Amino acid sequence: MNRFAKFFEGLQQDLKAFAFWCVVFSIFRFAFIAIYSSQIEGLFSDEVFKSMWLGLRLSLKTTGILVLVGGVFATLPGIFCKNWPAATIRMVWHGLATIFFAVLFFTRIPYYQIFNAGFNMMIINGMHDDKYAILMTAIDEYQMLWRLPAAIVTGLILAYILKVIFKTPVIKFADVKCKKVVAVCSVLLVSLLWVFVRYGGAFTYSKSINWESAARLKSNLLNEAILDDGQALYRVYAMKRKLAKDTNVNITVDELKKKIAVVGGNPGAATIDEAFKRKVVAPKIAKQPNNIVLIAGESFGLWPFLPQFKDLGLVDQTIALQNSEQGFAIENMLAGASGTMPSMNVLLTGLPNTGIYENYQPNSFQTKYQMGIGYVMKKMGYKTIFWFGGFGGWQNFENMVLAQSFDEFRCADEFKYSGGNSWGCPDADLFKEISKYIAKQGDEKVFHMVLTTNNHPPFIIDVDKEGFKRSEVMAKLPADIKNDPKTITELGHIWYTDKVIGEFVKTTEAEEPDSLFIITGDHSERFHFAKEQNTKTRTAIPCVFYGAGINKEMFSNVKVGVHNQIAGTIAELIAPAGFEYSAMLESMFKEQVVYNGHLYATEEGVNTLNQNKALDAKVLEAKKVAAWRVLKEK
Repeated sequence: MNRFAKFFEGLQQDLKAFAFWCVVFSIFRFAFIAIYSSQIEGLFSDEVFKSMWLGLRLSLKTTGILVLVGGVFATLPGIFCKNWPAATIRMVWHGLATIFFAVLFFTRIPYYQIFNAGFNMMIINGMHDDKYAILMTAIDEYQMLWRLPAAIVTGLILAYILKVIFKTPVIKFADVKCKKVVAVCSVLLVSLLWVFVRYGGAFTYSKSINWESAARLKSNLLNEAILDDGQALYRVYAMKRKLAKDTNVNITVDELKKKIAVVGGNPGAATIDEAFKRKVVAPKIAKQPNNIVLIAGESFGLWPFLPQFKDLGLVDQTIALQNSEQGFAIENMLAGASGTMPSMNVLLTGLPNTGIYENYQPNSFQTKYQMGIGYVMKKMGYKTIFWFGGFGGWQNFENMVLAQSFDEFRCADEFKYSGGNSWGCPDADLFKEISKYIAKQGDEKVFHMVLTTNNHPPFIIDVDKEGFKRSEVMAKLPADIKNDPKTITELGHIWYTDKVIGEFVKTTEAEEPDSLFIITGDHSERFHFAKEQNTKTRTAIPCVFYGAGINKEMFSNVKVGVHNQIAGTIAELIAPAGFEYSAMLESMFKEQVVYNGHLYATEEGVNTLNQNKALDAKVLEAKKVAAWRVLKEK
């Protein structure tokens, strides 16, 4: 019984740790909800209670893992080794865990502000991003210099509290009466508790809870609060693993052909590019413009264009373009992905987002994606130039662009400018460089693709000096948007992006009157609203076609779009009859449902993919086909 006595006493310490972690995760959860409570109706509502209860159930799993590790390395060895330092090992393990989870909690606060989510797949994107720029953004914009020390101190305080709890007396097995009954009950308790924890506060799978089934409330904030940071990180791991499965190309050629057919291609074609050949019946614009400019604004979302926000005047320049006689705007437009580089990959390859990061795949530098916008534009006889407000080394970007049918890559590395930050130069200087080039362009047909950088933390442009009417915007703010200096400055950067785009369009029109402009965003999903918004408001982007030859009648049936349709849509606008191009999705002129990796759009609006099983299946097959093209087809 001496060994069981050690187990019995160690078990009590593990149960103390179990209760401690349940309380800590609940405190973190409530604090998170309280910080963003302006997004919900009341901090003590039934919905908040449900979030706390579901969260406690889900956190049983995270708690169970933490306690299990402590039990395996402290309690169990202590049964057999007389001098095993079980108490020290248990304290060190749980102490380090408190610091780790405190750091995660302090990180979650600004992370949610950026991505409207707890830890998600954008962590994977960050692993590929500019580490120095991310560090400087964290310091300048998200108070890393005080958040990190505060997190560590919080973790140490929690560790000290747990140390005090561990020192409270335990029941000695020698003092227990009915020892056999207590021993049997202890073993049964551990077994039942394990099942209870495994299923998240239930004893069967049908009544269990996990990260996939946790989103049971209407509020995005409360659904994200249900996941503690351990479960949120597990979500990233599980989604990454699922992505790897979805893009696994260990399939036969016959299986590939079936998938091509499901996506809408020709299964008998020799290559994937050939399988999705399209042919222009007749151009919609009689004369090809010499100058075509596609502008992707950093974090340039649709929401400022929507009726409830447009009176703020943040995007008046672009609204004027879309409302003019030679302008048109797509109502429900999706970005290729929720991050800059993934969206650029969608445009450069023409393929749906797979999460593979084509800009790091060897095949991207050995073959040209015929669905990519650079390839299509060159085939139409245009010189192709990519203009970037950032630096060429970012995410191997310059190499990827030049490998995918662009003749030139111009970026902040070669511009003369003052100001800027670790992400690049002021957008005004970027557009000045483009205007200089166009002024000397002559009769050469050129396709310019532009990616801006300034509407991104840290927000360093002096927007007030640029003419931003801060007080007027503040006076018009709806309850959906916080009225604080930081938020207003961020709104000023949206205004600044729109301002420099508008000025550039006017300058270019004066120089090249027949120019065609397409104005869109690389992604949305970054602005933090005080009140929760619907999926379209949070995720959709603008897409405006403007220029000589454009009229609203030719777009009369166009309601939806996605990035990888832009190349085909340009071809249908200006290419001669019989011109062939490759595109997995047909142009925007065909009525259809469009999708990216996690959203789909119809003329009714924008929704998440998991609401449509048939479409989910099609998107999965599209990802498989795209993955094959990236990884296997030369």
